Amino acid sequence: MSRTRVSPEVSQLREALFALEMLSVGGGGPVFKPWRKQIGGTGNIRALVKLAQIVRPLPDMGQILLRDGNGTPDGADHADRARRANRPQVVRDLEGFHAIAVAPYWTAIAKALNADRTARGQIMLSDGVGKLLATLHPAISWTPPVLEVPGTGDDVKLEAGGLILVPSLFLAGRPPVLLDEGGDGRPATLIYPTPVNADWAESLWEPKEGADHALHALVGRTRAAVLESLTRSRTTTEVGERVGISSAAASQHTSVLRAAGLITTVRTFNKVQHTLTPLGGALLHGDLAGQT
Repeated sequence: MSRTRVSPEVSQLREALFALEMLSVGGGGPVFKPWRKQIGGTGNIRALVKLAQIVRPLPDMGQILLRDGNGTPDGADHADRARRANRPQVVRDLEGFHAIAVAPYWTAIAKALNADRTARGQIMLSDGVGKLLATLHPAISWTPPVLEVPGTGDDVKLEAGGLILVPSLFLAGRPPVLLDEGGDGRPATLIYPTPVNADWAESLWEPKEGADHALHALVGRTRAAVLESLTRSRTTTEVGERVGISSAAASQHTSVLRAAGLITTVRTFNKVQHTLTPLGGALLHGDLAGQT
């Protein structure tokens, strides 16, 4: 349990699988009503929804994606696109569903998930891993050294890889999901639903670009990109690679952000790690109300 951590990345395709399951069971409530209306019901989506009512998107369809070697829908080269053309129809339909139901809203979804990650990190920082585990979901029970998660699976012994916590927007209203991929020291993954705010209905599905433009105008486009890259802790070199600037330029931008109280920097041997502060996270996510 000492290796428990909140994942810095959320898989878009995994979110698409949860979105598909939400459609198949008619879940989500009023917050997701505009989303259901916008994505409509094309032939492929209707066929997928019917399939999802027979076999669960996770783990059943997820296993199809894993066997197909599909890691992410982004960044395909010519060889990869050729390989995808020979994929099973269900895989291509899932990717098409992702393009319609998740990708257009990902910027706003990612902000909501990053805000959840920031909040979980603050709980861990102030109260420890035990409090973090105890507050993930009402159905999760933490009685050291046992973490009880609803489900029908066998007991899972955490090996060297530990446990990764992953927030999910489209798991809203449903119990958390524990994935044990096992072997080779790989961690188990606990996916939990991030709390959904009723006020999100408009901002999620009709995201306003004004907030991003305001951030760029306030700190500059490159410095805003540096801030956005620090939704997970990174070294100066990693920030430069992520943003596409030199390490020297990254060091200069992080110095300004640190002086403004938006990031914090910790030196370990010959490396420095930069991390968002609560103020930096609030600025990035457009939620400064609680920082006054």
